[in-house]
Amino acid sequence: MTVVAQGRGHLEPITRPKSISQRNLNLVRELSITQFKLKYTGSALGYVWSLVKPAMLFGIMYLVFSVLLSAGGKSPEFPVQLLFGIVLWTFFAESTTLAMNAIAGSSDLIRKAYFPRWILVVSSTGSALLTFAINTLLVVVVTLLLGQLHLSWVSLLVPLYIIELAALVLGLSLLLSALFVFFRDLGHIWEILSLVLFYGSAVVFPLGRLHGALLSIAGLNPIAQIIQDIRHCLIDRPGVDSMATLIGPLVIIPILATVAIFILGYAVFNRLTPKFAEAL
Repeated sequence: MTVVAQGRGHLEPITRPKSISQRNLNLVRELSITQFKLKYTGSALGYVWSLVKPAMLFGIMYLVFSVLLSAGGKSPEFPVQLLFGIVLWTFFAESTTLAMNAIAGSSDLIRKAYFPRWILVVSSTGSALLTFAINTLLVVVVTLLLGQLHLSWVSLLVPLYIIELAALVLGLSLLLSALFVFFRDLGHIWEILSLVLFYGSAVVFPLGRLHGALLSIAGLNPIAQIIQDIRHCLIDRPGVDSMATLIGPLVIIPILATVAIFILGYAVFNRLTPKFAEAL
């Protein structure tokens, strides 16, 4: 808000200082953009790497699981399902990996300046979110032009699932970044767990191919639920069922798990924040 003060015969605008929340948001935005730019500084392809990496992963996974192992069966939607799964998983993996070192990698800044420490974690997630937005936009445009995207009223639910994914990522990022300051072995543990989650989240195969107890167990995974429901919203054809159709009322469990992980990450981060400077 701007008010006007009179001085030396003329009017001078006086701008009120920004609120703390507005300054924090501005800092998150600037750090996110800076980290996104620095990530590709010095590379020959630059920002193109944000598109090349998931494209190469898609090509390898499609060759192995569709051509060699026939994981997708004869479904014409399998390539699109795989592509969306890889884009969503890339965002999850990149966000949590970057955020884990957000606090430990900023020891000098933490010791010399005071600011809310969560800004470092949220900005690293924001950097990965920029890459995710670029990849998602490209995939949507390409699949729509190729006639592989089938939009309906159900597609309006996609933003809700993206918010759920962001909440899951942010909760894990807060938890991992706080614990990594004190337990550096967590980096190696998370690398192994990420590999297990990749194959347990229906990224490389349609979740509908599972049956019985195996389907119920896989359906409790929040990442699998998000990927499956987004596929259902954007590829609305027979055989691409929603998670609620596949596991029924149990679908509430992965959603509640996402909320619980976010609350746990927030609580642990706030509890350990005063000890960061001393531990670093």
